Amino acid sequence: MKELYLVCFALNLFIAVLVGALMLVLPILTRKSFLFGVRIPAEHQGCPEARAIKKNYATICLAGSFVLIALIVAQYVLFPEWTLTSIMYFPLLFATLQAAAYIPNWKKAAKLKEERGWKVPALVFADTKSSHSRGNLRELPWGWYISSFLLIVAGAVVALIVYPGLPEQIPIHFDANMQPDGWADKSILAVMMMPLVNLATTFVLWLSGLMFVRAKLQIDQHNPELSFTQHRLYRRRMGHGMGILTLGLCAMMVVIGFMTIIPELYLYIPFWALVALPCLTPVPLVAIMIRSGQGGCKIKPKETIRQTSGAQSGADAPGAFPGRGDDRYWALGMFYHNPDDPAYIVEDRFGNNIGFNYSRLPVKIGVILLALGVVALYVWLSFVLFPALSL
Repeated sequence: MKELYLVCFALNLFIAVLVGALMLVLPILTRKSFLFGVRIPAEHQGCPEARAIKKNYATICLAGSFVLIALIVAQYVLFPEWTLTSIMYFPLLFATLQAAAYIPNWKKAAKLKEERGWKVPALVFADTKSSHSRGNLRELPWGWYISSFLLIVAGAVVALIVYPGLPEQIPIHFDANMQPDGWADKSILAVMMMPLVNLATTFVLWLSGLMFVRAKLQIDQHNPELSFTQHRLYRRRMGHGMGILTLGLCAMMVVIGFMTIIPELYLYIPFWALVALPCLTPVPLVAIMIRSGQGGCKIKPKETIRQTSGAQSGADAPGAFPGRGDDRYWALGMFYHNPDDPAYIVEDRFGNNIGFNYSRLPVKIGVILLALGVVALYVWLSFVLFPALSL
C-alpha cells in the first residue's frame, strides 16, 4: 500500500499545481468586457483599479495554492493512510479557495462600476439567424467517440469470451506494483462492471462535447464576422479536446477491465502508466482553453466567415434577450437566472466555461440530481470503497 499512497500523493500534487495554475489564468481567458462577472466597458479593463482587483485575486489564489500544497505534503508525511481519501477531498478545498478569491473581487468590481458610473449596453451580443443556428451532429468529431465505443465493445466481448474459463475468484484491485490485492466472486456483473462504468463515463463526456457543438453562437455586435469565425473555430477545437479526453479515459478503463479477466497483464503494464494516462489526456483540452480564450475571443483567424444573414444589434435584433448583459440577472456574476429567457445554456462571465439559465425547471432538476449523485458518490467512496481498499 505504501507504493499506492506515493502514487496518489504524486497525483494530488499534480492536480493541485494544475488547478492552481488554471485559477491564475482565468481572468486572462475572460472577455475584456467582463471584470469578475461584472459588465464593464472593454476599454476600462486596464485601468489601475481593475488591475489592482486582478492583482488581489492572483495574490489570494497563489497564496492559497501554496498553503493547500503544503497541506497535501503534510498530510502524506504525517498521515499517509489518509492519502487515498485525500485525493477526493483536496479538490473541494481548491473549490473553496476559488470562491474565496473570486467573490470578494466580484464585489469590488461591482463597486468600482458603480463609483465610476460606467454605462454599458444591456445587450452583450447580437442575436441573428446564424447566431441562433446551432451546430448539427455532423460537426461533432465522431471519430473520437466511435473509437471509444468500439474499445468498450471490444472489452465487453473479450470479457464474455473468457468468462467460462475464469477462476471462482477474480481480482478487482491491484497495488502499486500491479499485484492483485483485492478479490471478488466470479459473476457476469463483476466482469462487466468496468465496461458498464466505461460506457456511462463515455456517454457523459459525449454529452459534454455535444453541448459545445450545439451551443448557440454569440455574436459580438462590434465585429460580427470576426466573432462568428472565432466562435465556430473555438467550438470545433473544444469538440476535439473533449474527444481526446474521452478516448484517453476510455482506453485507461479498458486496460483496467482487461486486468480483471487477464491478471497476467500486470507483468507488462506499470502502475505509473495507468496514473499518467488520465493526467495527460486533459492536457490538449487545457491548452485549447488557454490559447482560445472565452468563446474563442483570443483566436486570430487568417480569414473571417461572412454570415449568411446580416448581424443586427440593439433591442430590435431578432430573439435578443438583454437580460444576458444585465448584471441583475447574474448572481455573484456567475449564475444566470432569467425566467424570460428561453435559453438553457449560456456563456459564463468568468473563465472559459459555459453555464446555465438556472431559472429553467429542467436545469433546476438537473442540478439537484447532479448534486445528489455527487453526494452519493462521495459517501460510497468514503465509507465503502476506500475503507475496503485500505484493508
